[in-house]
Amino acid sequence: MMNSLKGSTNNFDTRPAIIGPTQVGGLLSVTLFGCLVCQSYLYFTRFTSDGFALKTTVCAIVLIQLGHFVCIILTLWTMTVSTYGDPSRLDVLPIAADLAIILSSLTVFIVQSFYAFRLWRLSRSIFLPILCEMMSMVAQICMLILSARAISMTDLTTFIHSQIVLIGLSWIARALCGSTTTAGVACSLKKIKVSDFNMVTTVDRLIHWTLETAMITSLMSLIVTLLFIFQKQNFVWFGVWLMWPNVVGNSLLASLNRRLLLRETRRASRDNTQGGSSVSPI
Repeated sequence: MMNSLKGSTNNFDTRPAIIGPTQVGGLLSVTLFGCLVCQSYLYFTRFTSDGFALKTTVCAIVLIQLGHFVCIILTLWTMTVSTYGDPSRLDVLPIAADLAIILSSLTVFIVQSFYAFRLWRLSRSIFLPILCEMMSMVAQICMLILSARAISMTDLTTFIHSQIVLIGLSWIARALCGSTTTAGVACSLKKIKVSDFNMVTTVDRLIHWTLETAMITSLMSLIVTLLFIFQKQNFVWFGVWLMWPNVVGNSLLASLNRRLLLRETRRASRDNTQGGSSVSPI
């Protein structure tokens, strides 16, 4: 009986370790979802002439992240309210967290596919875009397998140790895909030959924005991977992972909405040109 009580006490000490990172990461994820909604509103009100495919992509990301938001709220409720006084229920992830795994992977997959398509449009080469899409597909398949296995898990710690290869492979593939896409887009923009000063400035801005927004997908993957390797026992990586899809979604919308700055720059340049042509040469 004493051994049983001692084992129960040890479990009680280790199980709540996931609650803190889940609370912090979940609340930050909810905040980022609010930013995503605001950016989506700005996009749909300012870029009404965009193509159907691009609008559908943005709609899909918003709807998926809405489901992710609901899953985060349910996960927080389960871990902080429903399991209060019953730490044995923390042996496995709530079903809402399992669903959040699927939804987050779908968001990242859509965003990385968008950047791969943008790379193809700029470079007109199919090798790098196909390579990036293959890496993203590998990561997506790994996450789908993990999601299916997570639903039937009986112990979280045992599950993490048994699936460490799939978890690491998915995050490394995401990081490689994001890095390759970012470098490819930046290089393709750099190769564009322009003589007009305004166009040179525009290309430089696009390169800067690409490095600023597209790189976030690979950086988040790298951060989660490093935290998983070195801080696996305190579940800090899990809290960062909860924020990951909203960070990636916001990066995409930020890159789309920044076209407003280019639009204003072109309008100002056009006005200056017209104004200069109307001035008398005398």
